[in-house]
Amino acid sequence: ELKLETNRFKLTLRRGLEREDIGMRARLTAIAIAVLALAVVRATASRAAPARGALVCTWGGTPDAPTGVFTASPGITDSPSTGPIEFTATGELGGGEGCTGRLTFRGVLDPGTSCLVSTPFLATATGFPPIRYAEGTFGAVGTAPVVMYDADGNVVGSEQSQFLTDVLNDTDCNTPEGLTRANWSDTLELFS
Repeated sequence: ELKLETNRFKLTLRRGLEREDIGMRARLTAIAIAVLALAVVRATASRAAPARGALVCTWGGTPDAPTGVFTASPGITDSPSTGPIEFTATGELGGGEGCTGRLTFRGVLDPGTSCLVSTPFLATATGFPPIRYAEGTFGAVGTAPVVMYDADGNVVGSEQSQFLTDVLNDTDCNTPEGLTRANWSDTLELFS
């Protein structure tokens, strides 16, 4: 009789866990859809007309032809990271006069980063004066608003990274190693 009760308890527990798993998946799916909607709105808003006198450059190609390279160590997965993630983002600048060279960010993403949510980061910048530092905020599904600074800590521009072309179609997020490399594109704006 004890064995029968134990088996009933196990079956009840298993059914309860299965229901919780389905509920958790539904909640995660709803969150992912909401985050994607915010990312699309944010990405669309970043394409608004620049301020008068600002220099606007592409960085790492375009959304249709991304050539920028992002690397991360350790890799980024669908689960939030438990520690910081070192990254490099590098790409050629384009878009007209004054938009030449290769800009590179080297920095660290705060713990909690996942393929669905980017956490704040700090990075050094090389290759395109006057940008010397960059600071990113929370971003959703492959986007992250970034403020760029000169050597004195003055805000000199902003950018909106766009990983949607790779991240949404990348199965690396579902592996133990995670996403360690992705192509991306960006538009940056230097204030006059």
